[in-house]
Amino acid sequence: MTVSRLEPAVSTRDLLVAWARMWRLHFVPFSLSAGLVGMTAPPVGASAASIVIGLLFCTLGYGVGVVMNDWFDRKADAVNAPDRPFVTGLINPHVGLGLTLALSTALMLVAVVVAPTLALWSVIAIGGHLVYSWTKRIPMLGNLVNGVDMALFTVLGAVAVRPDAGWLDIPAVTWFQTALVAVAFSGFCLVGYFKDIEGDRVAGYRTLPVAIGTRASSWIAVVFPVVAVVAAGAAAVAGADRAGAYAEVVFWALLVASGLGFTQSLVTLIRAPETRAYEALVWFIRATTLFFLSLGALHRPTLFLVVAVPMMAYLELTLRATQSSRQA
Repeated sequence: MTVSRLEPAVSTRDLLVAWARMWRLHFVPFSLSAGLVGMTAPPVGASAASIVIGLLFCTLGYGVGVVMNDWFDRKADAVNAPDRPFVTGLINPHVGLGLTLALSTALMLVAVVVAPTLALWSVIAIGGHLVYSWTKRIPMLGNLVNGVDMALFTVLGAVAVRPDAGWLDIPAVTWFQTALVAVAFSGFCLVGYFKDIEGDRVAGYRTLPVAIGTRASSWIAVVFPVVAVVAAGAAAVAGADRAGAYAEVVFWALLVASGLGFTQSLVTLIRAPETRAYEALVWFIRATTLFFLSLGALHRPTLFLVVAVPMMAYLELTLRATQSSRQA
């Protein structure tokens, strides 16, 4: 006599939650704040359509990147994050990746008509995701490539308000902002590796913590936020006469808040790199978002002060959902 086991039915709610987790919607403030920084560039032919498409790229772009990474990282995630949808089977990995790329392609086609340079930079960003997937196994290079790739959100924001300019006709101040965003994102990526050491070893990824150990890597992680914050502060001091007193106050308030967040993250990481890596990462996420907002506040202080409140509130509420898995 054979007894068959019935699999529990998957509810619609479970599927919706799975898709939201797959796209990491809790990271929307991350990429969106970076994109808004780019939108402080002087406009050249900006239209409502180009700005909306730019905002969509910056809002959804992080999700596209992580879906691509999750598709490549299924072996590592089976150890590091066994409850992720691609691993549990709630979402077929090929279907999830295919639908994500199809939606991205549709948005790119619209961008080709409205703002061709925006479409071009979005293709470059997706290419960067692929490069990261290939370089992740190389110590330090992987997180640097990822940082530069994610910093393209700032470029996308700038191009969205400058659709009539050439694809490389981007103001020097925007390139400087992009460089600072890249430094912060590179640090975020490195800090994120600490919680994934076991699975990365299994998958053959020689990330920096795997290659040289957690103690040395945790001290190297300090370099990224220090460089970003000090460079941003020095630039603000040098241009204080152009920004205005109000913008300076908002900038320094957000920059100091981000500095305190980075400090909490790195102290936690250095003290317990193997047991409290998740807590360190969550603090780094908070601090990085505040850092991006501070960069924009020098140019649009009221806008970035106003959006800081809902962004940080959304971040806090959605990050709570990651506590059980300890995988942000």
